[in-house]
Amino acid sequence: MELELDGKSSNDRAQRQTGNVDLNAFSDPNAQALLMHSIREQLKALSQQTLSDSGRRTKLCSSFSEAMSMVLDVKPVEHCVLVKAFEGMYKHALMSMAEAKIDEAVLTHDYISPTGFIMSPLTCTHTIKDVYRVQSFVRGIDKAIAEKVKNRSTVRILYPACGPFAPLLLPLLRYYKSQAKYESEQIKVTLVDIQPGAIHAINQLVSDLEVANYIELIEEADATRFEPEHGYDLILVEAMQHGFSKEGHFSIARHLVNYLNLDGCVIPQELVFHASMVVGETEFQKQWLDADFAHSDFACSQAHQDRVPLGEIFRVNKSTLLRQESIQLPSGIEVVEGQLISLPKDVEDMSQRVLTIHTQLKVYGDHDLGEYDSGITHPKTDLDFYFDLKPKSLQDHYVVVEGGDSVKFYYQLTGLPGFTMLAMEPDS
Repeated sequence: MELELDGKSSNDRAQRQTGNVDLNAFSDPNAQALLMHSIREQLKALSQQTLSDSGRRTKLCSSFSEAMSMVLDVKPVEHCVLVKAFEGMYKHALMSMAEAKIDEAVLTHDYISPTGFIMSPLTCTHTIKDVYRVQSFVRGIDKAIAEKVKNRSTVRILYPACGPFAPLLLPLLRYYKSQAKYESEQIKVTLVDIQPGAIHAINQLVSDLEVANYIELIEEADATRFEPEHGYDLILVEAMQHGFSKEGHFSIARHLVNYLNLDGCVIPQELVFHASMVVGETEFQKQWLDADFAHSDFACSQAHQDRVPLGEIFRVNKSTLLRQESIQLPSGIEVVEGQLISLPKDVEDMSQRVLTIHTQLKVYGDHDLGEYDSGITHPKTDLDFYFDLKPKSLQDHYVVVEGGDSVKFYYQLTGLPGFTMLAMEPDS
């Protein structure tokens, strides 16, 4: 698939394809796989669409409200029950998307922008099935709104890179309406996404869920360039993959934090990244042999103790976003400085371990998203980092270090952002 580095040109291309499917766009095997999946999902939705339009909307609203009732219930809900409820939201949201009549070229279009990978609207639909990601964010957002609404008549929320379903907020708004918890004047939401397909879908879904009175603005825009006309009390940013890689979360948050009101909050409130050296088989296979599914509740304490921690490498919160400056390299690439860490000595099996980046995600207050609870908090390995091991064929992109050395971490702001390391000279 063609990689377009200019976000504006990619938008123009997608808009030109609306109404006229570009068959050449599906010559790439990855795009073809997305197309086949899209066709199957839409056929499935159509085969189930025996209800009237009002009946379809009723089922949609019920599925969202019921799932949120479970999420916000103080009593624990069984995993299988939650999964079934979230599958129901996904199924009915897809039926809403089908009503938007989005062409395949727009629905399956993904590309690389200057600040990160832009997933296709179709790929983004799956976030609504990520049970514990949605649960943690919904609980945190609900708590944040409850606190903010005490001190102001209207709580304004900005949700950039919201995707076609805005899954971390729209289900909650539907729940609020069904429970008459907040009047529409108390919550005003701005939804922003760069993908025209996502905007078509979100407009349809907002209408189907009957929550338009909570929505102040739906804008097709690059979130890293979006300039609101007023400040916000909450800015909800979730545009990341595991190990804080590929997507433009940092660039979006760094730009939009300037539009927070004085006592406003970024959600998630904090992201903390640590590095460790792990035995891959223990970390990613053995500890899960007896688990029903991967989740922090089932993580093996022995596997955690078996890690060789290197320390914190990077932290993102409102304070760091406001004060953190980037370094511009001669090539024009920007990097943000992380931590300098000293590497431990005399670990016998260090050469058999792999560098792994771990994510700690604090949504809001005491609501966290644990390691392994979601794809975005799954540990990420870096196989180009050689610790007490000399590669047989040394490549320019390898980082080769020994115990006692120091390594500086940086976060690169490119089309595929992520962490990069620099082995420091002894006198650095």
